[in-house]
Amino acid sequence: MAFNKDEMTAPGWMDRAFFEKVLRHAERDGTLTVRDFRIVPGTKPGDHFASVIFRAIVRHDRSDDEVSLIVKTLPAEDGLKKDILKDGYVFETETLMYNEIVPAMHRLLESVGDHTVLGAKLLYHEKLPAWVMVFEDITKHGYEMKTKQLDYEESKVVFAKLARWHGASMFLVDTHPAMKKLNKGVYNLFEETMEFLQMWKNNIGTLAQIVKEMPGLEQYSERIDNVKEKIFKHVSSIYTYNPSSLVHVLNHGDCHFKNMMFKRTEGKLDDIMLLDFQLSVWGTPAIDLIYALYNTVSIPTREEHRDELISFYHEQLTDVLRKFGYLRRVPTLHDLHTEILKCGHLEFLLSATFVPFMCVELSEIMEMPADGEGFEMDFTDTEKMMEEFKKCYRTPVYTDFLYKNLPRFAHKGLIDLE
Repeated sequence: MAFNKDEMTAPGWMDRAFFEKVLRHAERDGTLTVRDFRIVPGTKPGDHFASVIFRAIVRHDRSDDEVSLIVKTLPAEDGLKKDILKDGYVFETETLMYNEIVPAMHRLLESVGDHTVLGAKLLYHEKLPAWVMVFEDITKHGYEMKTKQLDYEESKVVFAKLARWHGASMFLVDTHPAMKKLNKGVYNLFEETMEFLQMWKNNIGTLAQIVKEMPGLEQYSERIDNVKEKIFKHVSSIYTYNPSSLVHVLNHGDCHFKNMMFKRTEGKLDDIMLLDFQLSVWGTPAIDLIYALYNTVSIPTREEHRDELISFYHEQLTDVLRKFGYLRRVPTLHDLHTEILKCGHLEFLLSATFVPFMCVELSEIMEMPADGEGFEMDFTDTEKMMEEFKKCYRTPVYTDFLYKNLPRFAHKGLIDLE
């Protein structure tokens, strides 16, 4: 199996003393001694971007059983990933989420008899010698990653959990005002990084070229090419707090199926665990709803059950707010649809930049290294990268998606901006 290159070698500070410090803190045992440990890469290529993740298997003198830990840190090697993450904002955000916000959500849910677990347990964190967070490894509880987007029943589990997350944030915002300061979403981050921004603009340019070759869609090509210079700033504004929004929640911010783990019993999905709270942002719930519809829900499920999922989410949100004793105005289903419509350009942007990559395995468009070797996407060779990306835009699944959806986006004005 190939792994991310920056996860092939652990940094020097990740040693016996470090894991001893982690476990002494987690177990509240100041004399615990680590006997031995081993470190392996934590993810596969394409599973994530905004961190470096290792899995550590540790043995200590208090138990004969091994302890499995997930260690999340910043990249040590210079490059685009390090440049994006260097100011520490995403780690500051995730630390706040795990230390303050998510525990408060859990306490609130427990107080009304709802035992929903929103995220894995954070065992330890520190800033020096590097930003690092250590989590329990929830694979021991039967959770695993999923390789494909979700069907309708699976999607309902995700939307039910989002409703609890959003509802808890609405109830808690007055006592935990720090969540209102979370104002940097995924597209704000992209807009700050010229290399990333140019890559996404190039992808929209690629879409314009592909559409020009598609009978019946060629009339949209020029409009798509024109919008690529404007749409990122517009979508970035969607991720910025707007007091005129009809509803405000704390969005997870990166509700992608690869930022979830799934637990099944006899093939049936029992639960999902949300991961990666680095890009949580206070704003309209349309951010999470649209993002999840395109990055978590499969294309057939979205096309057949989109409105049902939004209605189901609203039912769950209304129910949990009622249980909390929420005294302010409860959002209506119409409010949610209004917010989604107002944020419609996000739908087109996700369709132009994320959906093509959902239609193909990474190994089908890029050469993967041999088993045991590290993979690294070369963002400096733009020409080669764009040629590989074009393969995603030409798949039968994606071209079928375009024929069904591009006219709809155009008729709603979502491929145009003044």
